[in-house]
Amino acid sequence: MPCPYKWLPLSPLAGRHPPKTLPSHGWRGVNGYADYWLLSLLPENSILLNKRDADRLGLKEGDQVKVVSVTNPEGAWDLKNGRKIPMLGKVRVIQGIRPGVIAFSLGHGHWAYGSNDVIVDGQVIKGDPRRATGIHANAALRVDPVLKNTCLSDLTGGSAVFYDTRVKLIKVS
Repeated sequence: MPCPYKWLPLSPLAGRHPPKTLPSHGWRGVNGYADYWLLSLLPENSILLNKRDADRLGLKEGDQVKVVSVTNPEGAWDLKNGRKIPMLGKVRVIQGIRPGVIAFSLGHGHWAYGSNDVIVDGQVIKGDPRRATGIHANAALRVDPVLKNTCLSDLTGGSAVFYDTRVKLIKVS
C-alpha cells in the first residue's frame, strides 16, 4: 500500500494545487531517442489532459504550460551547475484520460543525452536538438521530506510516486 498523504507533512502551498496527479508513461522509454524511426512517429510529446479539465482551466489544444508542484514551485529542473530547464510542454486535449489526471510520455525533453553540443578532448561534438523537444516533468514529483534529494517512493513497489504528485498547470503562451 503506498504511503498515505496524511503521514507526510504538507507544505502551506499544498492547498493551492488542484488534485491532479502526474503519471508518466512511455512507449519509447528513456532510450527512445536512440531509435530515430520512433522519433518520426512522435517527434514531440505533450501533456495529456481531459477535455473537462482543459475547459475548467481555460486551456486548449497546443497551449504551452509550465508544470509546477508543491516541492517544485518554480517548475524547473535544477541541474546544479547554474542551469535550470523549465518544465514546459504543449497541451493535448483528449477524452481518453480520466478527469483530474495529466500524463506525458517519457523519452522526450532531454537536456543531455546528445541534445546539446559537448566538448570531448578539445573537440566539439554537435548535439541533435530533436532530442530536446517536448517535456520531461519528473522533477515535479513530490520530494521525500526526510531525504530531500529524491522523490517519494511507493513503499510496496519501491518505485517513484508517479501517481501521487499533485501538480498545477500554468499557461505560458
